[in-house]
Amino acid sequence: MGAWFKGALARNGTPPTWVAPSAWFIQQHPSLRNLDTMADFHRCAAEVKAGRTLGDIAAMLRQCDAVLLNGENFIRPGAHKGRMLLFLAYLVKQVFGKPCILTNHSADLGEPALAEIAREIYPMLDAVHFREATSVEACASLVKPGRWKEIPDVTFALPAAPLSEWSALGRREGQFSAWPDTAEGFDPSRPYVTVCASSVYSLPQHQHLDMVPSFIRLCRRLHEEVGPVVLTAPCEVDSWIMRKVQAATAFPLIGINFPVRQAIDLFGNAAVHVGGRWHPGIFAATGGTPMVALSANSHKVDSLMRLLDMKGPIFDALLLEANIEGIITQAQAHLNAGPALRRQLLERSRELGAQVSRNMDWILAKEYLD
Repeated sequence: MGAWFKGALARNGTPPTWVAPSAWFIQQHPSLRNLDTMADFHRCAAEVKAGRTLGDIAAMLRQCDAVLLNGENFIRPGAHKGRMLLFLAYLVKQVFGKPCILTNHSADLGEPALAEIAREIYPMLDAVHFREATSVEACASLVKPGRWKEIPDVTFALPAAPLSEWSALGRREGQFSAWPDTAEGFDPSRPYVTVCASSVYSLPQHQHLDMVPSFIRLCRRLHEEVGPVVLTAPCEVDSWIMRKVQAATAFPLIGINFPVRQAIDLFGNAAVHVGGRWHPGIFAATGGTPMVALSANSHKVDSLMRLLDMKGPIFDALLLEANIEGIITQAQAHLNAGPALRRQLLERSRELGAQVSRNMDWILAKEYLD
């Protein structure tokens, strides 16, 4: 989604001069290894100010006019990248005195140390854009009045192509395969069900769980009772699960190397989507595909269902085996709802997509250049 911001900035005459790659946020630089508390932020910022560390980043921050941070789902317990985003915001404001906007993000401050960091940094920010109401309710009071907005995720601005346009080439051999994963036998002209896993399995306390047998049983039931199943793997955790499911079932697998715009078309033209991930749920909605929701590593799936005005339960992904029957029933209910439900989702998705450009309002005002 960072590509959307780069494109929007360039189209509006404010192209970015520096983009911090994801590698920067996860590298094991000695100064960045243990930024767990606000006291750690103060200590490391003093080192940066004294010129003893992060010289390359300091040089960029010293030269820039403003910093735009794409927060996504990183500000949550256990997410190192979220702390790095907040530390970067702290450097921008406290060390270099530049404007800073935190946009396109959800927040879960359930960890006390993270909540302490947010309580100090959020009030410093020039603008904060939350992408759903749950984060607004939890965090807006930390932001100075008039400086926060609720703006939908930028993914809503990238709608799925209509099935009639998208599926024409779909039966070509290799059309949907991206090494090392294969999707042979997938016919997009027939109604199909997409299935991904859940971000909750990536949490350290759940990484010992073997969810493969339950997903095999779930996918076989979906295939028999709802429609042909297409396995999807938006991240490495899902890849580990879904490659094993494919080995047992021979269902087509759309893997982690599949292009994002094509993935949007894939989810948006499915009959039903089953999963516990934020972006695939949005991808589905942009084409009108209803989602059978699994729980995630934060409130994000609950928040997405609320944002889309979608009714129905959110099934505990950690109790997948016990929930197979309910998932099948919900998938069948979505299918039976037919075109009316798809129209409802498509209209709601378009409403949300029309608001995405508000992410650029603060930048376009160019008050930071006065």
